[in-house]
Amino acid sequence: MAIANFKHKFEALVSKETASWHKDADFRQENRSWLKKSQAIAIKINKALTDKSMSQKELAEKMGVSPQQVNKIVKGRENLTLETIGKLEIALGISLIEVVKHTVYTSYHGRVAASNATGMTKEAYRDRQPFQKLRASYMEASENAKVIKLSA
Repeated sequence: MAIANFKHKFEALVSKETASWHKDADFRQENRSWLKKSQAIAIKINKALTDKSMSQKELAEKMGVSPQQVNKIVKGRENLTLETIGKLEIALGISLIEVVKHTVYTSYHGRVAASNATGMTKEAYRDRQPFQKLRASYMEASENAKVIKLSA
């Protein structure tokens, strides 16, 4: 009798639907790169809300969106558009993302990051140009840029 009672209770607890945890895991795996960025932005937003003693509802009103939308954003699972990020930055008075301007400096350092094991960039290796020549051309371009800035 006790076993039958246990079986009846167990069957009442077990769901008839199949588990969908693997779908959630697949989603997180497939969207890992933007989810990490969204979570980092959500942390900044939550900190700003706390610092400004602002509620999610107040933020939603400032942005002109629904409180449900703000709730999704602060959970870090929302794929944000640049428009939404801009609205958040204006409403909170903070910077959430920064776009690095392309200059001679960033161009040079981008090449250095692509260097191979021999210490030469892919471009220099392809042209068989020594790394020191590439660096010298960068230094010359930097000096030219300084002259242009001073004369402008």
